[in-house]
Amino acid sequence: MLDDEQVQQEATETTSLSAEQPSAELVAPPHVPAGPPPPVEGGASNGQPHFSSVSFSHSGRHGIQAYNLHLNGDQAIPVPITENDADYKASQDGRFVPPRNADQWETAAKLLEEYGVIVLCATQGSGRRTAAVRLLSTVTNPPPALFDLDPEWSKPAVRPLPIEARTGYILDLSDLAEQPGERLGTDLVGYGAELRKNNSFLVILATPSDWYGHWAEPTLPFTVRLESPDARALVTAEFLAQYRGDRVAWLDRTEFADIWKANPSARAAWRLADRLLQASGPEQIQMIVDEFGDWHTEVENLLGRNRARGSDAQLLSTRVTVWAGALLHGGQRRSVIKAADGLLTRLGLERTPVNVLADATTSSRLHAAEITRDGERAFHDTQKEGLPAAILRHLWDEFPTQHELLRAWAIGIAADRTIPEEDARRVTTALLKLAVHRHDRAVLDALASDLHGPRRVLAVEALTEAAGDAEFGRYVRDRLRQWMDAKAPSDNKVDLVIEVCAGTWGTNQPALALTRLGKAAGHKDFGSATVVHAFQQLVLQRPEQVHKAVDQWLSDAESGQSDEAVRRQTLRAFLALVSSDEGTDLVLNDVPTAGARLRLVRAWQQLLSTDAAVEAVDRQLTRWQERFQDDHERREQVLDLLAEIFTPPSRRSGLDGLMVTEESAIDPFWREVLERAAYRYRTSEEASTP
Repeated sequence: MLDDEQVQQEATETTSLSAEQPSAELVAPPHVPAGPPPPVEGGASNGQPHFSSVSFSHSGRHGIQAYNLHLNGDQAIPVPITENDADYKASQDGRFVPPRNADQWETAAKLLEEYGVIVLCATQGSGRRTAAVRLLSTVTNPPPALFDLDPEWSKPAVRPLPIEARTGYILDLSDLAEQPGERLGTDLVGYGAELRKNNSFLVILATPSDWYGHWAEPTLPFTVRLESPDARALVTAEFLAQYRGDRVAWLDRTEFADIWKANPSARAAWRLADRLLQASGPEQIQMIVDEFGDWHTEVENLLGRNRARGSDAQLLSTRVTVWAGALLHGGQRRSVIKAADGLLTRLGLERTPVNVLADATTSSRLHAAEITRDGERAFHDTQKEGLPAAILRHLWDEFPTQHELLRAWAIGIAADRTIPEEDARRVTTALLKLAVHRHDRAVLDALASDLHGPRRVLAVEALTEAAGDAEFGRYVRDRLRQWMDAKAPSDNKVDLVIEVCAGTWGTNQPALALTRLGKAAGHKDFGSATVVHAFQQLVLQRPEQVHKAVDQWLSDAESGQSDEAVRRQTLRAFLALVSSDEGTDLVLNDVPTAGARLRLVRAWQQLLSTDAAVEAVDRQLTRWQERFQDDHERREQVLDLLAEIFTPPSRRSGLDGLMVTEESAIDPFWREVLERAAYRYRTSEEASTP
């Protein structure tokens, strides 16, 4: 059984998929069946829960479900769990290792079948997602199609959850940002009953520290507390799965005695198995066992050295250098010393020239911290893999009251323009690993807030990687959305989110990226170059997803589902889309379709009547003229579309500035647009006259 941290590289929502995974489709607005009106806050109406009725379509045994993609409103996006998923592989016969509390495990299968929904209450890293996949894979024969649910909501609720037939869902509700509504537990009971009618099931992953309180009481009959599987059995299963049964005998060695006695979590056991599988031979076992212990003894020795002989000031100087070396492992020697002096300064120790020159030399300080040099680079012991990261984890674990100071120090080093960018990147990489390991939200929030200007790229890189993390990514993605839902986020955060959405994360998870990009567009000026570039990049990589998302947003605006803020976001996103050649081509492909054409026309008309958009609209219309006036294949199509846009006389005021050239002549292209628009209007008026 693999742990939660070793989850598959997330199969992406309407994103790049292998040949065995067909692309997802976004569908038209869902049909809502007859019944009671939807409740507010995902609650019940007249005591009855209201569930999402999003239209889904399967494609193969692990097909991808279609879904709507709205800029506003709650939704739960299904992400397929395929045979390539690490937890799926670990859940199969011959490899699966059940939790240690076998009685609860047997009960879990019965409860899932009875209630349609079950809560697996266990700590993160206990192998609970593997257990969830196993439960869903064996609850029916043949097994249902399996999906993770990636929720987009203000707070957990039942309303956005799907109820497609013969489907198994996994929903991670760990590490809740806020307390759910009072009706969540009650509504889950009703939701499970609806799932059972469709021969479908839901497994909720929760932690004991989250899943409690009055709201959770209705779920107690189907809440099961699970333990990690036996660590030795898990390592053995991994050896056999990798055809290395010859190494099972290693596990009898005395070096492992304390590990088996402690019976560590599934996450830790998987890590141990992985390191042992990579070992060249049994001579590496002791080092691997030391590493498995997070180098605790080694770190304590580094930090305690010279305590008997040196002063407290010398001890502190050595410790600070150890920590700086871990933060900048492999960085320039000068950067390590500057980082160490920076922390000493934050601790109130002056680093004036007199203090620095009276202190130990750089070489002596590095030697005391057991940091070696390779040219101008400084390294902790390179033979001890993972030692620098272990030092930082030890620092955060052993000095919990100093986290704020330590974050400010580390990020201040990354933001310091006198530190080479390569070294600054080492800092943000180390902090990202620390944040993911500890689920430390504050570290990532600080990266987003405190890295500005040229150094913002480092925050973009860190958040891009973190957003795709199998376990921690859910929080990061939610933070990107929350920042853009704020009324007035900082320009730095808006630009940060735009860049993250336009990069590799946007390519890999376009459905999630597009909602955040659309929201970010609402905080930028019409025609913002950064928003235009972001949409252009996504069009180049994921044209179908961009097309369907923007079409959905325009549909929502047409149907009156959107408030003023969302309409502003939609118009800015639409203008950004048509402000590149690639986006324009994508939009023009819709012109022959009546409904889509009407949405395009009305979007342009709304832009023409929006004062803040006038300059950007004129710029793009001029670009269209320059591009299509001599394009014999598409000139007629564009002229006809523009004529429809300018048919209402109230929209034609914008034509004045477009028609007159710098030589005070009438531009023939726009004159033809005006003539066609006038003809269309006159014909329409005559047809309506009795």
